[in-house]
Amino acid sequence: MKIDLVDPIAWESLIEQIDTEFGVGVTKRVLGNRAPVIVSKESSQTLYAIPTEWVSKLMETADSLDIQFMGKELGSLEKGRFRLSLQILAEVAEGTSNFIIVSKQGAEAFTYGRSIIKESVLELNLSLMRGQRVLVLNEDKECLGIASLSVDASKLTRLGPEKLVAKNLVDIGWFIRRLG
Repeated sequence: MKIDLVDPIAWESLIEQIDTEFGVGVTKRVLGNRAPVIVSKESSQTLYAIPTEWVSKLMETADSLDIQFMGKELGSLEKGRFRLSLQILAEVAEGTSNFIIVSKQGAEAFTYGRSIIKESVLELNLSLMRGQRVLVLNEDKECLGIASLSVDASKLTRLGPEKLVAKNLVDIGWFIRRLG
């Protein structure tokens, strides 16, 4: 296992990716006064946000540590694509308008791995476009996961109640389904 500060050029690329999907400044708000570090283990890489005062201590002792989790997990790099962790989604949700709010029934179906149909949609920013990733929130504005829009939000009213609006990419029920 190898622990390093995230390369500044790579970090700029990740900021651009996240901010493009969820709004300018979202990454900076999520990171706050924490520093991004990357933990490489075999072929996987996981990014964490740690308090800046931990950085020097971590770099001094990194080789002797067997770390499972540290700080706030930001996400992982897989095949050149950054995937946000479920742990950080609530913070991302606070700073973005790229979300869809679904009914109680829609939220339950989503957390069981189902995609979102029109009759479940309570709120959706009309400027969002097909293919865009959005956070899925329940009626209490709790973040349930990420979906990809299957239709331009402005065309939502043209759809029948059973038509697909957003495809489930990852949801909070994934851990239970995977381990259960």
